[in-house]
Amino acid sequence: MKIALRKALHDSLGLPEDQLNRLILRSPYSYKVYTIPKRSGGLRVIAQPAKETKFLQHWLMANVFRNLPVHECATAYQAGSSIKKNAELHKNNSYLVKLDFKNFFPSISARDLISHMRRHLDGSLDEEAQRDIARISCIRLPDAPGLCLSIGAPSSPMLSNSVMFEFDTAVHGWCNERGVRYSRYADDLSFSTNERGASGDIKEYVLSVVERLEYPRLSLNDKKSVFLSKKHQRRITGLIINNENQISLGRDRKREISALIHKFSVGALPDSEIFRLQGLLGFARDVEPRFFVSMSKKYTSDTISNILSTRKKP
Repeated sequence: MKIALRKALHDSLGLPEDQLNRLILRSPYSYKVYTIPKRSGGLRVIAQPAKETKFLQHWLMANVFRNLPVHECATAYQAGSSIKKNAELHKNNSYLVKLDFKNFFPSISARDLISHMRRHLDGSLDEEAQRDIARISCIRLPDAPGLCLSIGAPSSPMLSNSVMFEFDTAVHGWCNERGVRYSRYADDLSFSTNERGASGDIKEYVLSVVERLEYPRLSLNDKKSVFLSKKHQRRITGLIINNENQISLGRDRKREISALIHKFSVGALPDSEIFRLQGLLGFARDVEPRFFVSMSKKYTSDTISNILSTRKKP
């Protein structure tokens, strides 16, 4: 049975028909665009939809997008997923290949979403519903030829994970046949193996899959293609796999955390940095509990408790 999307939205949300039609029509133009600095340098463009568009996107996530497939190799944006779990998949292998997609979210177009819904939702959406859903989910960027996903929309992670299902299926099957472990954390592709020389064909195969995919049209960022072994620091999704095959925060991040705790202990840490430190300590406790314990011993557990219990002033 086909879903009458606009009627379902009207019945579920109680929005008048004319108001709902206007919301759908203006959705791609309802975004607030701003930039934030990247850790690696440069600026990342964030585009967040207006609250009304977010409302519609959340409804679609709960009622439509949850029925779309996501491959087990997709390790981001899933319940219980984390960068630590992604790194742990590769910790016992000696050779690591990392690849990265250019402009991942903006490369996924409204046409891609429509093609994906046609393929995987068993004909439950008519053409108007497919077009409406794609429109609600996408932004109109001034320098792009059509509508696309944005970094900042609540539905973009869920949709990007599913749109990559065919890609993930092909790459996972090829890797399984060759004893290679594969995972994808958003636009970061990670491959690991214990066989010397086996990593040489990985990038070539990924390029061949990208080329023959019906959708989306993606390209690799050659500047971020990395081939590593135990002779080098194996960094994956921001974490380090050391030569004992353990997941670590890395020296630089540990030094930063320690320095911030010291500043807090002498009353020299601004409030804005305290809340950032809270996040770093929570992250450290999950990724490398021994380091968290060592900070509690070095600066006292009371200091760490005071940091974690600090709340923003109203």
